[in-house]
Amino acid sequence: MIAGLVTGFVIGAAVLWVLMRLKLKKMENASSTTADNLTRAARRASGEASKLRIELQSLLENKQSGADLIQLFPDLIKMIFSGRDSDEVVTYINRACVNLLHAGESAVFLADRSGARLGLCASSGLPETLGKNINIGLGEGFAGLAAETGRFLDRADMEKESVLVRRNMILTDVAGFKPDLAAPMHCEGVLYGVITAGSFQKQGSMRKETLRALAAVGAAALENVRLLERFGRTSDIDPETGFSGKSSLESTLENELERVERFGSPLAVIELFFRNSSADGVAARELIGAAARHLRASLRGIDIGIRTGEDSVIILLPGTDQKGLDSVSGKLGGELPGIATDSGDHVGTVSIRGCVLAGGTRLSSRELLDMVRAKEAMDFEGYFEV
Repeated sequence: MIAGLVTGFVIGAAVLWVLMRLKLKKMENASSTTADNLTRAARRASGEASKLRIELQSLLENKQSGADLIQLFPDLIKMIFSGRDSDEVVTYINRACVNLLHAGESAVFLADRSGARLGLCASSGLPETLGKNINIGLGEGFAGLAAETGRFLDRADMEKESVLVRRNMILTDVAGFKPDLAAPMHCEGVLYGVITAGSFQKQGSMRKETLRALAAVGAAALENVRLLERFGRTSDIDPETGFSGKSSLESTLENELERVERFGSPLAVIELFFRNSSADGVAARELIGAAARHLRASLRGIDIGIRTGEDSVIILLPGTDQKGLDSVSGKLGGELPGIATDSGDHVGTVSIRGCVLAGGTRLSSRELLDMVRAKEAMDFEGYFEV
């Protein structure tokens, strides 16, 4: 009996020892799993912390960039608005693209007065791709699409456009000219041009916002320049006709000739002579005044009239070709002779001559005037009741 008790005790102790070993093994496994889980969690936390540090550093850099931009913008705005003409304003805008956006390639296009074409005015980093006299039509290529739609364009988002839009853009784009961003310069519904930028040298999250701001500032500055030009012409207004005076003839012609070369659009020039031999000095002034009022009512907003003599006026018709010149000459020749003053006198015989300068041509104002005056004048006589 005693032997049986001893044997039972030994077996019980052995079973207890086995159970204890199993429990310890289980606890070790559990501890090991917990340690592994804690290690993985620690690694994830470390990775997330590193990611947060990088994001924080990026935010701090962007914040500093924004602070620098805020400090720079007042001076930039002053510089752009200090431009005396459109070329100077565009030069400052292009310089801002290089300095603020760190754009390796930038180009600024100005729109002609009709808003139908864009002419290159300033560029950086594109000497072999863009020639001096390059011009783009509305809707042509990346820049033309921005001008036509009035939208800020990012080339990376072009996949969202329709197939037809992308196809037209590819077919009409300038070879080798692949800007990343295009911002139209709009002010009061008027298109003044387009800014394009690409090949950026540094990373920057505020690039698009900066370019939008540049486009807005550039449009306002160009509107200012145009208003100053109008004021300059107004200060030299001839009191009898309401057209610019003879002193502004050369400068006005030079401006329009530069646009002909830049935008590749034609320019028609008409010279009118009023030959009423029966009219004395006072009556002659009344007659040319009545004719000028009719001209101002008949011409487009972009057409320009200049009084060059006591009985002569020159009309500039931007974007008008030979067919348009013939149409305008015939219309004016049929209407002007019958124009009457309040006293009942009629304008009478009107001599008209004109010529068309092809787009892309570069002449001086003197050469253009010689070209016009070399043409044979046509006399138009109206039929009216006396």
